[in-house]
Amino acid sequence: MFYKPKKAIHTPISRRKFLELGGAGATMLGAGSLAVGLNSTIMSTRVQAASSEEAKWRQYAGSKLVFLSENTPPSFAIRENIQSFYEKTGIEVEILTDDLPVVQQKAGIDLRSGKSDYTLNYVQDKPIGAPFADFYVDLSTMFGDDTLPQDPEGYGDGAWFENFLSACGRFYAEDKIIALPYDAAVACTFYRQDLFEAHTKDFEAEYGYRLEFNEETTWKQVLDIAKFFKAMKEGGADVPYGYAQHQGSFAWTTQLDIQRMMFSHGQWIDFPIDDKLGSKRPGPTNWGDEQSVLMLEKFKELGDASHPDNLANGTLELNTVYQSGNIAMQVQYHEFAASVENPETSVASGGRTAYAPCPKGDADWNLTGGPLVNGTNCGIGGIGINANASEDMQRAAYLFAIWSTSNQIQYDVLAGLGGTPTRKSVLEREDVKAAQQRPTNMPNALTFDAVYNHGIKDPHFVLGPKIPEANEYHSILASETQQMLSGQKSPAETAAAMKEQFDYLNDV
Repeated sequence: MFYKPKKAIHTPISRRKFLELGGAGATMLGAGSLAVGLNSTIMSTRVQAASSEEAKWRQYAGSKLVFLSENTPPSFAIRENIQSFYEKTGIEVEILTDDLPVVQQKAGIDLRSGKSDYTLNYVQDKPIGAPFADFYVDLSTMFGDDTLPQDPEGYGDGAWFENFLSACGRFYAEDKIIALPYDAAVACTFYRQDLFEAHTKDFEAEYGYRLEFNEETTWKQVLDIAKFFKAMKEGGADVPYGYAQHQGSFAWTTQLDIQRMMFSHGQWIDFPIDDKLGSKRPGPTNWGDEQSVLMLEKFKELGDASHPDNLANGTLELNTVYQSGNIAMQVQYHEFAASVENPETSVASGGRTAYAPCPKGDADWNLTGGPLVNGTNCGIGGIGINANASEDMQRAAYLFAIWSTSNQIQYDVLAGLGGTPTRKSVLEREDVKAAQQRPTNMPNALTFDAVYNHGIKDPHFVLGPKIPEANEYHSILASETQQMLSGQKSPAETAAAMKEQFDYLNDV
């Protein structure tokens, strides 16, 4: 499904096994323009509130912008459609793409140095937004500006799926919006429905309930399923392992993996702060309490029952293990359905995979007294504008930000590349409604009920912690839990070590 676009500027590199983008190279624009940053240029024609809509879109014709983005499906789709933006505005956009950790480093250096080599940034919620929120333009100052074009659907919370604008746009303050939702990866459960049906009688004989998965299935039952398949596998049966976790080298997805289980049981969170806004001073961590120790014990049990390469399976690797038929279930991000449903690469395609919300908390594992929910987290990437850029450069960048997050571009991402939309209106299209049932030509739409109608909604949605030291926090949590999973530390020792390090990190 994914292919190199015609007239591509960049040499391909991979991310999520979906896209092949990257590289460099372009020429400066027009004589008499002001050069800034990485071959950026700005040219402007004054417009008034009474100017035509066309004039507002073309007021920066002859300019050039640089967009630094993670190599995600929307970036690929925009590259395919960039000619239409140029024709509409006269603005050339060079899109530089790379893996998220590289984008985070490059953006951080540019923002903190006072430069604007990358006028537009991919603002992934915690890895980029949390540490660098103060360096981005407050987009709300341009909402409603009558000298700029405006999206007819607007930019309020109601234009996007629930919680999306807060996820990538709001940091530490309610009234400032630093990014518009552009890219969505929301967790849900992928499971081999064919294998569950084939083995339900044996499972029910041993555990006393049917082998099935729905929104009421708990983490305790996931552990039962993992143990059941592992025992069959080790007994010589021709079956896969039941489950595997997100470990590997990408610390953030390891953190998200355990966060889902923690939040499901009483909505436990790491710090006593507003989960959606975050805090620059989060205070003492909740790690080390009885609930966190119990959850680590259960997380270790689940790890012990998982695929033997559990510690090596990052997000990409885990999905490959599932597609290869080596596990019967994964909690994965909904954008991966497109690859799972590809019959050329996946033995889990063709109706073998079903999709459901993330597992629910189990009463026997809940010491908090709080509600049991289907703890669901995400990575919501937004498009933000570097506040170091000149006012005219910021305004030109705004044109690209609203165009690239419009209904039409979000639809193009879904229909053409297997992406995942951020605007609610995309799901109102009749062909998108139809695509949510098999047979479908938009395989990611098979996840939409589990994700958009359930997981992203309160009380199931968990986002944070949004803290300035988010990346250091992710690294500490991943390192400590992986040591626990490998038997180097007990769950209690792990919880205590995380408390000590997190409190030190946040000057407690």
